[in-house]
This record gives sequence, C-alpha cells and structure tokens, in this order.
Amino acid sequence: MPEINAQVGKRPTLEWVPVEKILVDHNYQREIRPHLVERILANFAWDHFGAVVLAPQPDGTYHVTDGQHRVKAASLHPNVTEVPALVIAADSTSAEAKNFLVINRDRQAVNAIDRYWAGIAAGDPDCLHMAEVLKTANCDVVPSLGEIAVGLTASVYAVQRALARHGDKAVTDALTLIRRAWPDDAKALRGTLILALARLFRANPALDRERMRQVLAGQSFAQLTAHAEGFRKLSGGSAETALSKTISELYNKGLSKNIIYFGAAA
Repeated sequence: MPEINAQVGKRPTLEWVPVEKILVDHNYQREIRPHLVERILANFAWDHFGAVVLAPQPDGTYHVTDGQHRVKAASLHPNVTEVPALVIAADSTSAEAKNFLVINRDRQAVNAIDRYWAGIAAGDPDCLHMAEVLKTANCDVVPSLGEIAVGLTASVYAVQRALARHGDKAVTDALTLIRRAWPDDAKALRGTLILALARLFRANPALDRERMRQVLAGQSFAQLTAHAEGFRKLSGGSAETALSKTISELYNKGLSKNIIYFGAAA
C-alpha cells in the first residue's frame, strides 16, 4: 500500500466569487504572462475554465493561489463578473505559499504528444493539418510518450516548427527521405533531423533526393550529430543549423556543380 496522509485538513467550499474581490499576493505568485491571459480570453468558455483556488482574507477579499491567469482573463471579459472557486482554509501568507508550491509541484504538465492527440479528437485545425502532412509521408505521431515504432515520431513540436518555418512540401520531403534512408530505424524521425532536412529542401528545390538518401544511409545519426557538434564549437548556432551544415557538406563532397546550401533558419 502506498503511504497515505490521514490528516486531510478542513474541507474547502465551492463558491462563485466576484472577480473584483480576488487579489494576487506577489510574495509568492509568479508574474502574469500576458500571452496566457490573451489565449484564455480568446477561447473563454465555462466548459474548460475550471475552478480557481482562493484563500479568504480578513477584509472579505480573496488571494488566488491557483488560477491567477484565469482570474485575470475573467476580469477582462465583458460578460463575466464571478468565477467558480475552491475556497480553502489557508490562514496566512506562508500557508498560501505552501499550498501554491504543492499544487504546482504535484501537477503533471500535459506533454506535446497528448496535446496533439487531444487536438485531433477535438478537431483542432493545426493538429489535423499536421496529421495530413504526416500521413502524406507515411508517418504518424507515437500513441503516447515512451512508445516508439518505425514511421512514428515523438517530435511534435519540431514538426510544428518545421511546418511553420519551411512549409508543407519541405516537411513532407524531409519525412519521406528519412523513411527511405533509414527504413528500419524506429528512432529515425528525430526533431532536429526533420528541421534540418526541411530547411535544406526549402533552400534547395532542385536537390537530388537519391543522392541525399545515399548520404544519410551511409551515416548513423550519432555520426551526423558528432560532426554537427564540431561545427557548433567552431561557429556556434543552433543544433538545426549545425546539422544542416553537416548534411550539406556531406552532400556536396566531390561535386563541382549543383551543390546545395544550408539556407536560412527562417
């Protein structure tokens, strides 16, 4: 049996609290991030607002210990005057701060893979677009974190960035080439490699795909990254840039014309 804390404390109450009575104690709260408030406002709906956690004060106000961005968004919404709240029995700033730390320490962040699949189920256009590009290259996202298989990628953020920076065609070409170069490697669809190749395809429309396949097939990912690290030590830059330089150098070896360039990061 796991260890259980039997001292569960006083039960909180569930209330609708006027937003003008809710304050933020900056002794322990983080600074407001405006882009998060804007995102909540843009998608405001009670179905996914949830209950904020508040601590009552002697003067009749409340300190927010969890949900300050939602409270801020609610205060800016023209049709919202109250928010649902779990009102706890914290009787001091230190007790509030401890509650804040415990809530945030024990909260498990939703990873990019779970967000992607939730987006697919919800019909999110960006996730559906990404799914279509992956499907075109005979690829997909792993079902969950830690699961790997040939043709699947866990690099959701990298694919999203590659699509935004380099476009659908470059990403499709990159994914297809990786599959052709390392058809049996379950870890082939790495984020840095997808970004680096998409960058090369965008910068070099006439790139010889068969030559590039042979270049990659003749190297392991470890060899490519070791070479790329050499570039980074000499000239700095991102891992994507270093890998793009490495691959273009290998591709251009022995060529006197039709060489490729690693292009701008975009």
